[in-house]
Amino acid sequence: MKIEKKLIACSILAVIIGVSSVLPLVFLMSATAKASSSSEALSSEPWFSINVPYSYWMTKDGKLDSLDVDPEINETTLVSSQYLIALNLTLNVDATDYPADARIEYYQIDVSSDKGPVETRCWFVGTVLDVDSFSFQDFIEDFHFARDEWFDTDEFSVRNRNGGMVRNNWVDDFSLLWRVGNAGSGTIGHSSSSELVCAIREAETLFLSIRRVGWVTFTSNSTIVTLANNEVVEQIQLEKFGEGFLYNDLFAEEELSTIDLTCPPITFEN
Repeated sequence: MKIEKKLIACSILAVIIGVSSVLPLVFLMSATAKASSSSEALSSEPWFSINVPYSYWMTKDGKLDSLDVDPEINETTLVSSQYLIALNLTLNVDATDYPADARIEYYQIDVSSDKGPVETRCWFVGTVLDVDSFSFQDFIEDFHFARDEWFDTDEFSVRNRNGGMVRNNWVDDFSLLWRVGNAGSGTIGHSSSSELVCAIREAETLFLSIRRVGWVTFTSNSTIVTLANNEVVEQIQLEKFGEGFLYNDLFAEEELSTIDLTCPPITFEN
C-alpha cells in the first residue's frame, strides 16, 4: 500500500486556510492520487537489509556496577538486567539511481521466550542523498505519520527508548555494525526493570525477530509512505550461556570465556 503526500508551500497554505507554520513545508495526504511510474519505482522496494550476528541478555541480583542508584535504596531489594543487540546494516541498492533526497525504513524488534513476550523495540535506518534539501533534525522533530494496525513514527522516538540511525550518502553494499541495548535496575516487583528480569529468568530459550513495517521516501516535491507487510527479515534463537542468553556468530567459542559478553570487542559505529 502506497500513499503519496504532496508538499505545498506554507505561504500558499496560509492563504487558503488562514494559518501559519514555522515549518518551510507541510505534508498533505491525497487519498486519490496515483503514484507516477517514477514514484512507483522509487518507493516500491526496501533498500536496506538487517541481520544480527551477536546478542546477549543477562540478569543479576542487586545493581549493575555501571549504574548509580539512590544510596537510600536497599540494594538487596534490587534486580538488574542488561542486553546488547548488534545490528549489521547494509544498503543493498545504488541509491544514486533514484531521484530521492532521503529514505528512512522502519523496523520492529521483538524478543520473546518459550513463556511469552519479553521486550519490543522500534528502530529506523536511513540514508540522506541530498544534505542541502533534507534536514535530518527537522525530520526527527517534525515528521509524523500514523496508521492504525501499521505503525506510528512517534513510537520510534528516543523519548520512547527507541530511535535509529541515518547516514549521509550511504554507499551501496556498504555494511556497518550498530549497537542497540539497554541496562537498568529496579525494585523487585515494583518496576519495569524487575518485570524484564522476571521474563528473562523464567525463559528456557529467547527468540529475537525483526520485522519491516514500512518506509518513507522523500523527494523535492513529495513524500511517499510505503506500508510493508510486517515481513520477518531476521530471526535468531538465543541459548542459555553464563548468567544469561547468548547468540554469537562473531567469536570463536574459546574466546567467549575471555571477554565481557555485555561489552564485547566489536567495532560499532556508535
